[in-house]
Amino acid sequence: MNTEVLEELIEYKFAPGPLLAVQGLVNTYSYEDGVELLPDSEAAASWLQEAGLIVPGTRLSGEDLEEILELRRALRDLLYANHGEEMAPDTTEKMRRLAKEHPIDFVIDQDGKIALDLEPAESAGELIAQVIGIIAQSQDRDEWKRLKICPAEDCRWAFYDRSKNQGGTWCRMEVCGNRNKNRKYRSKDD
Repeated sequence: MNTEVLEELIEYKFAPGPLLAVQGLVNTYSYEDGVELLPDSEAAASWLQEAGLIVPGTRLSGEDLEEILELRRALRDLLYANHGEEMAPDTTEKMRRLAKEHPIDFVIDQDGKIALDLEPAESAGELIAQVIGIIAQSQDRDEWKRLKICPAEDCRWAFYDRSKNQGGTWCRMEVCGNRNKNRKYRSKDD
């Protein structure tokens, strides 16, 4: 994982360790300006390689890209649920199917210690498995519920809530939070 590239994309409120890769993948579409970093297979492979998520030279088919985008949509839905929003009914089933089709790889060191394989993936399937493994690991570490989606309709940026009570709402209070407060204030005058 290329932390520098992912942090440049995300800009602020970074998730820890491998969860940063999930946050980066979710943020490959910007609702604020409509920029899609994964518009086609070639561009997606290029971005995923630059982010250190897949091995250089890995090619993605149209089906691979569609599956990665399906994962991204499901991840966004899961992150909305972390914010207390209702999850789409088919999200759990999509995640189950993806997990079943793409088993998670582990590495075992000389001492028998088992860990999630976090080396750059050699295929879209390995990347999907790795992302699902990172989610499972972050849930065990009690980090997952802190990764959220900004509820501002014109933002929807994934951010990591580091607040003590895990009550963070906005990706940036000074931008999205203030916009929301101003809208509410103006609506009172109407």
